[in-house]
Amino acid sequence: MANDIFNRMELTDVPKKDFSYTANLASDIQAQNEETYKITQQIAEEAYNYRQRMQKAIEQTASNTAETNVQLQKVVENQNAYIDVLKNQLSTQKQQLEVDEQQLTILKNIFASGEDGVAVEKEIIKLIQNQIDSSHPLWDYVKDKGGDIAVAGVTAGAPVIYGAIKMYLASKGITLP
Repeated sequence: MANDIFNRMELTDVPKKDFSYTANLASDIQAQNEETYKITQQIAEEAYNYRQRMQKAIEQTASNTAETNVQLQKVVENQNAYIDVLKNQLSTQKQQLEVDEQQLTILKNIFASGEDGVAVEKEIIKLIQNQIDSSHPLWDYVKDKGGDIAVAGVTAGAPVIYGAIKMYLASKGITLP
């Protein structure tokens, strides 16, 4: 029976509806969707570009870090080499100190007793006599293996005395500069 009612109705009996509002609404929604899509695309592109820049920055940082590590390794190697040089210098200085202490011990032993002092004085006088002749101003002070060398002849004879003392000390294993 319901079919009979629909069959009797004609299409002209159906009131005509105005779909312009719906079409406008659909058009507005479509425009908003397109705008949202464009904005989303723009945001996605900016995000992609940002990620690319960040990736490049990370890669650059990694490269810089690697280069810095290489430079720091060279600094460490140079510092280690410098430390080795300082250790060698210290070793050399310790050896020189030992030699100096040995020479000081020899000097202390030489001048420890009065008898040794007289023997040292005689040997130094003999060395001076071997370096000068009778024309030298010190000759009168040392010709008889005695005399007061320190009084008048020191000024004129200081280089000779120094040379004699240096030779005497060298004979005992002590070297002077």
